[in-house]
Amino acid sequence: MHKGYNFLVMFSALLQQTGLSLDRLQSFCLVAEAGGVTKAAKGDPARQSLFSRQVKELEEFFGTELIRRRGRGVVLTPAGQRLNVAARECFASLWDFKSECQGLPVDIVIGAGESIIRWLLMPKLVEVQKALPNARLKFLNLPTSEIVRRLSDGLVDFGVLRKDAVGQALRTAALGTMGYSLFLPAGVKTGASSRGEDAKMLDGLALATLEGEGSFRQELAALARKHRLRLNIQLECSSFPLVATAMETGGLAAVLPSIAGVEFSQADIKEVQAAPLKSFGREICLAWNPRLLRIRTALDKAERTFANVFRM
Repeated sequence: MHKGYNFLVMFSALLQQTGLSLDRLQSFCLVAEAGGVTKAAKGDPARQSLFSRQVKELEEFFGTELIRRRGRGVVLTPAGQRLNVAARECFASLWDFKSECQGLPVDIVIGAGESIIRWLLMPKLVEVQKALPNARLKFLNLPTSEIVRRLSDGLVDFGVLRKDAVGQALRTAALGTMGYSLFLPAGVKTGASSRGEDAKMLDGLALATLEGEGSFRQELAALARKHRLRLNIQLECSSFPLVATAMETGGLAAVLPSIAGVEFSQADIKEVQAAPLKSFGREICLAWNPRLLRIRTALDKAERTFANVFRM
């Protein structure tokens, strides 16, 4: 009885003052996502004026600054960041409840890199759909740092990424190790035995590979230095799937995640599980924000399903 009384008092105190409404919270979230009132209003002067007024009313209601001007846009204050997360979680919970009541699909957003989406998640879609017939999935191709940020902010529901990139505030379920293999098109000869014990098989081999100076390229360069290999890189691409396409069309070899093997099931391309590439392996996990799962109970079954189906 005492708890119920406090609950009623809390809501009465919260709502007796004007300035708080779902409409105002929605406008605030739109401004936060767009990074500015003008961008959120999409050039509509009337909506721009409305959004500015509603954000100001929320600031007056809470008694604190929520946004701060920076250049031509705005940034959220610490209080604004908290309100943005709380409002988004509130809307997500209400939408899930409405969807369940009306038998509508539950939207689930998964962030992952392009390689993971294409070679791990997509091939498991049928299994996921059988286990979650009332789910509507959205896969977002995102860099690792952006997955972590969006999980923390409640902008994606799940992430599939390297375990060592996940912060302590997130929960994880291990999916296994993503190893790397050497893939050879028909007719391409290596500098050593193709059994995979010798790193010399990479020496002078015409390669397509990932561009940039990320962790993969750093490890590839370290391997070359250790074994005194000459890396003959003839093509660089922005993603592993593009490298895989180049292999099929350009006759180049490549070091790719072993899960890329599903790409070449119908192609005359040989996979060599080279021993020197074992150190390239990365622990992959399913990650989520426990706070979001407490609010969106519809995600509980999805978490169990993904942790099982997406195992390597």
